[in-house]
Amino acid sequence: MTHVKLTDSRYTRYADDLVVCCHSRQQAEQVKAQLARWLGPRGLAFNDAKTRSVLLFEGFDFLGFNLRRYPNGKLLIKPGAMAIKRFRRRLAKEFRALRGSNVAAVLAKIVPIVRGWVAYYRTVVSSRVFHVLSDYLWRLTYKWACWSHQNKPKRWIADRYFRRFEKSRSDRWVFGDKDTGAYLPKPAWTDIVRHTLVKGGASPDDPALAGYWAQRRQKVKPPLDSYTVRLLSRQDGRCSLCGENLLTPDQPPQSPQGWEHWFLGVVKKAIKADYLVRHDAPGAARSQRTHLVHATCHRHITRSAGNTVMQQTA
Repeated sequence: MTHVKLTDSRYTRYADDLVVCCHSRQQAEQVKAQLARWLGPRGLAFNDAKTRSVLLFEGFDFLGFNLRRYPNGKLLIKPGAMAIKRFRRRLAKEFRALRGSNVAAVLAKIVPIVRGWVAYYRTVVSSRVFHVLSDYLWRLTYKWACWSHQNKPKRWIADRYFRRFEKSRSDRWVFGDKDTGAYLPKPAWTDIVRHTLVKGGASPDDPALAGYWAQRRQKVKPPLDSYTVRLLSRQDGRCSLCGENLLTPDQPPQSPQGWEHWFLGVVKKAIKADYLVRHDAPGAARSQRTHLVHATCHRHITRSAGNTVMQQTA
């Protein structure tokens, strides 16, 4: 697609999906015919069921987002209605499948799903949607808790699964595990971080701009809780044990599922909060502050400490 010249129009492509912005419906038909001529010799064609020309005031969906220019003249990008519907259906399905499981299993399954979806949509106009989804999640968790303890009174259920897990917030209706302190973060807590516009004509396929794209990726604020972000900033993003980067700067995920896997693979498995006091050298200043370390580094230190204790005991 990078070799197609479209006169006086702009197009955006992701994989096999594309949007072309034109000045008139007539121009849109001309561009479609031009693209069809380019696709034909390559054995490709438009999917007529998914291809249409619409006015920007009507709005259209692209990659799970809805783009529309409203009567006040503002162009707003929001989560698409179908994307929201699919997400709600998935949450309801997952909670039904988790009936009979304990709260730890529920959190292990649901938290990455919620964090992944919210991370994908946090750069657009999503605040209202996030608040609605927070209410929906509360109903799902409460329904799951009531089903798991059908013979218990509602107050007992509320005291067992809901409390003020997030100390920096006054919300006491947060679902979580009172034994471990793990909890389900609410989508409404997510800060909206606007997408930084790309310089005109800058293409990720241009080798000469590799440095520009790498710098952009490094400036992306990771979609983590504020406490973890503060620890990362304080440590300059590096492990306090080995000194290497905790989060390798790479291309951010491009879908809710990609963010979900990112949370499972990068955050859950690669980073661990270390609450123990470490001394790099005898007489070093004592620090009680929490550190973020690689999970592998933490396991190595733990095994080494265990072996040392065994040798001293012997």
